[in-house]
Amino acid sequence: MTWPSLIWRNLLRRPARTIFTAVGVGLGVALIVALLAISNGVQQTANDLTHVGRADFGLYQADVSDFTRSLLPASLAAQVARQRGVASVASIKLLIVGGTLVFGLDPGQFAYERLVILRGRRGGLMVGDHSGKRLGELVKLGGRSFAVAGVYASGDRFEDLGVVLPLQTVEALAGRPGEVTSIGVTVSPGADIQAVAHRLQLHYPGVAAITEPGQAIKVDTSSRLIVSTGWIVSLLALIVGGIGVTNTMAMSVYERTREIGILRAVGWSVLRVGGMIISEAVGICLIALGVGCGLGVLAAQLFVDRSKLSGLISPHYTAGTFLWGLAFALGVGVAGALYPTWRAVRLAPIEALRYE
Repeated sequence: MTWPSLIWRNLLRRPARTIFTAVGVGLGVALIVALLAISNGVQQTANDLTHVGRADFGLYQADVSDFTRSLLPASLAAQVARQRGVASVASIKLLIVGGTLVFGLDPGQFAYERLVILRGRRGGLMVGDHSGKRLGELVKLGGRSFAVAGVYASGDRFEDLGVVLPLQTVEALAGRPGEVTSIGVTVSPGADIQAVAHRLQLHYPGVAAITEPGQAIKVDTSSRLIVSTGWIVSLLALIVGGIGVTNTMAMSVYERTREIGILRAVGWSVLRVGGMIISEAVGICLIALGVGCGLGVLAAQLFVDRSKLSGLISPHYTAGTFLWGLAFALGVGVAGALYPTWRAVRLAPIEALRYE
């Protein structure tokens, strides 16, 4: 009998106990996978929104619940444009209408001028080349209908999935005239982007300068809460999962005391007995990894679909997302197997054989 088949046979002795333990650990894995996928999605969104129009960085209202709730006075753009190190600015109004991402851009600023018109003309309602909308199509936004005048490409994922209207039109649709979501900034040649962003942030209290995706939590307090709460719950899941694995393996060792004594009597070493117990714990956690990854993907998608930002944020999975899940599962398995393994290797063969 091979080693994997021996471990599998031992796990199937108490299938219900194995399944319940694996599901318990799998919930912790699912939480980590979902948390990281959503966090990655927020950072990806931040990167796309920050660089609309190929801006070097973006200015947002600090500490709002999400990006779309950022409100800056439109007059701020002119003030920022006069600051040292700033080459140009672009006011951006972001609005989600019926699942459609609408960008309000000023026709006289770089974010609008850099759009490459593929079909039709510049002006009125323009749609991204990945939006699924066609030239001449009528698009209803906020009770109004707009005919598609042009199809553009920007090179920005979100812009190319959305539509563009003149800034004042989108302000009217939002019912918030004179207010924009963000201000895109390009710096002067030779100027340091980080230094200019830091200077503007100090000069305008309450404004967050986002230069890279990892800084998204300075704006999006919902993401900050998700990340902070998620890691706390993950730590609790690690503790609970470790206790569950410890209990399962301890019961397994207790029930198989005589069997372990026989194995020792026929020549099994302490290391081999200990390796069997640890392998069984790791086997449970590998099952948990499969369950957890599936549940995590499902949970992340459900969370985003039911949130108000379903058109703005989507879960983003990387190899690191699943490697963290693997690390969690293996960590729980090894930690939970320590005490049962210690107990198993301390059994004297004679005493174990006497056990009934």
